[in-house]
Amino acid sequence: MPPRNVPRGQGGLVRAAFLLAFSGWSAALTAQELPLERDYPGLGPFECPAPVPYRAPAPEDQAQAGQLASDAAQAVILGELLRARELLGRAVELDPASAEFAYLHARVLGDLAAHGAAMDEYCRALSLGAEDAGILDARPRIDAIYELVREQISPAAREAFVDGITLADAGLYLPAVEAFSRALDDSPDWGAALYNRAVVLEAMGRLGESLSDYRRYLEITPSEIDPVVARVTERIGLLEGMVALPTPSPSGALALGVLFPGMGHYYSGRSFGGTLVLGAAAGAVAAGLLVKQVTVVCANPVPSGGECPPGEVHDELTERPYLIPALGAAVAVTVVGAIEAFVRARGRRADSTAAFSDAQAQARSGLRFTGPSVATRGGRLEINFAGVRFR
Repeated sequence: MPPRNVPRGQGGLVRAAFLLAFSGWSAALTAQELPLERDYPGLGPFECPAPVPYRAPAPEDQAQAGQLASDAAQAVILGELLRARELLGRAVELDPASAEFAYLHARVLGDLAAHGAAMDEYCRALSLGAEDAGILDARPRIDAIYELVREQISPAAREAFVDGITLADAGLYLPAVEAFSRALDDSPDWGAALYNRAVVLEAMGRLGESLSDYRRYLEITPSEIDPVVARVTERIGLLEGMVALPTPSPSGALALGVLFPGMGHYYSGRSFGGTLVLGAAAGAVAAGLLVKQVTVVCANPVPSGGECPPGEVHDELTERPYLIPALGAAVAVTVVGAIEAFVRARGRRADSTAAFSDAQAQARSGLRFTGPSVATRGGRLEINFAGVRFR
């Protein structure tokens, strides 16, 4: 009888490996960017954020906070609202558990048109028991400020804002930027639209424009307790450092990325992206090599589903049926990564030109702010965390 072939397959493993590798790659690429702001005035009734616990102040801190609040009341009488805001800001730092101080702070912030910060402080006052303390107008004041903010945003701007979020979620970044720009045309001081446009511009690699929008966002968002402000401030420092790095050659990034997976990213200073590309390509090749199909050539017929007895094994043939698709996947990852490195390098070169123009303008104005940066000069590595220069 002719030898019988008994195949042993492991095809499901390679499919799972490919799906895991590519899903993890795409998720990691998007996890680096700031999230979009999705709420806007008019979407629904304003809801205060969940309250957070505050520590009980020490007696001396409580007494000092009371004196600061008293001084702030005098400042309000004299019309010195900026001084009153400063004094009450220090008071709530010393005694963050006081509903009364939070409420007074909110009143001053509202008079200064710091609407977001005022609403935050009114919410904090409510969470600290303002109504139990006899302060009954915190909620009506929140609603009044919210209505005022809502009226400042036109229906057309809100519609464009929603379009921008939908387009950004679909990966259509350029139309999303145009949508957020339309929203800002109607409502130039709408912080959420400006922030979202900055996020999308950053995702496109247009760092200079993104930095400009982030800085403008901080100018029109005076809330010092808004968590978004803290994230944006940190992001500005990060992007300034990226723009300050030497600009790579787009063609060099493409050539190196094609020659070796991820090398274009490493060359252009994006080691995290290079590691992802290298890992995805190596994972595909490893899956193709590890998944084997062994065919046992048996000297005698083997019943369906049976095993060839060890003494009758004529030969064993080992095949790797997924090696060619795996190599193709690795090549595809390498090429796509090289193209992405090329596009980002080209965008960063344009951003560096814009950033240089901004730096020249700042130099002419006599005042220059610098964020974190890394540079190499004369074989030395120079790290700058922050600085202010006067001329």
